[in-house]
Amino acid sequence: MVGRRSSWVWVLACALVLPWGMAAQTGDTKSKLEAEKSRLQSEISAANELLSKTRKDRDLTLGELRALEKKLKAREALIRNVQAQVRQSESEIARLQGDIAEKDREIDQMMKEYAEMLRQAQQRGSTEQALRFILGAENLSMAIKRMNYLRQYTEFRKEKVEEIRAYQEAQAQRVAAVEVERNRQKELLGQELRQKQLLAEERAQQAKALNALKKKEGQIATGIKKKKQELAKLEKQIAAIIKEELRKQREASAGRTGAKDVGGGYSLTPEAAALAKDFAANRGKLPWPVERGVITQTFGENAVPGAAGVTIKNPGVDIGTPAKSTARAVFQGEVASVVSVPGAGKVVLVRHGNYFTVYSNLAEVFVAKGSKVDTKEALGRVMEDPETGAATLHFELWMNTQNQDPRPWLN
Repeated sequence: MVGRRSSWVWVLACALVLPWGMAAQTGDTKSKLEAEKSRLQSEISAANELLSKTRKDRDLTLGELRALEKKLKAREALIRNVQAQVRQSESEIARLQGDIAEKDREIDQMMKEYAEMLRQAQQRGSTEQALRFILGAENLSMAIKRMNYLRQYTEFRKEKVEEIRAYQEAQAQRVAAVEVERNRQKELLGQELRQKQLLAEERAQQAKALNALKKKEGQIATGIKKKKQELAKLEKQIAAIIKEELRKQREASAGRTGAKDVGGGYSLTPEAAALAKDFAANRGKLPWPVERGVITQTFGENAVPGAAGVTIKNPGVDIGTPAKSTARAVFQGEVASVVSVPGAGKVVLVRHGNYFTVYSNLAEVFVAKGSKVDTKEALGRVMEDPETGAATLHFELWMNTQNQDPRPWLN
């Protein structure tokens, strides 16, 4: 009888735990989709902030159009995310309904078994018959065994009732879970419809803006030429500052125990090498150089909206951010230089061993050359477009004298 009890306890445990294991996997997928959805919504929200001051009587600027394009991509990704959640919800409903059907069959079988137990108990008759069954034993030992048998049989019947009740309660929870998931699915379908409507509106806005820019193609080309010249001048100045900083590091490390060769004929002091090691270990974990923003121009070649075949090479990333935003250090280090560059505003360069981060297009600077800065410490206020009120930070990351794509480094 004990063996039978152990058997049904094990079966019940499997019946309850296995679906929970599958539900845990489903929960992981749901959590990942929700996290991605939250990130995309934040990106769209940041783009909306950049576009919030756009007047209806004014065409979008290049920066605003890039923010709109970023918003469109995020919106499309959000729709795909919601569609994936809908599919996941359908799968979850199907899984729950399958569990319900399977457990219904198991409950039916348990009810039949319990009915058979009751029938057998009725055949054995009353308490008086049970007493006769015990007293009819050949000896005392057999009588005790018969008493234990009847007691265990009675306990087993009670346990069977509890087993059925536990299954029924679990089944009620599954039915409730299906209803919750159906309501969630309805909400997701409503979100998908709304996002598609917004996407259609934004595509129309983009088409209108592109048509307006095409009429100014010559003006745009002139502006791009000027921008390229400004970027070239900025890069030349940054490269010169970095070479000088690395030269100083090489001189400071000369003859010192623990000095580290970092290639290119450069070496670091032990302290600078330790800082560089920490910086490199945080690849993919560095905070953004602004608290809130959208990357409007990526590293490398970027197509210019409204100018067919025209591209501009970006040595870093441009981050659109709300007005009055503050640039902040992405890692601890020392301010190597603060300069003003025509077209790039004020520029702060922070040294992290043989790594350097550059923050340009600043209207105001809060630090000075030689200042020690901590992660997320304010460096300056980002310059605002006088026409739109939006701000754009130009951010670069260098290792020795080579600039890197900052995106893989940022969290």
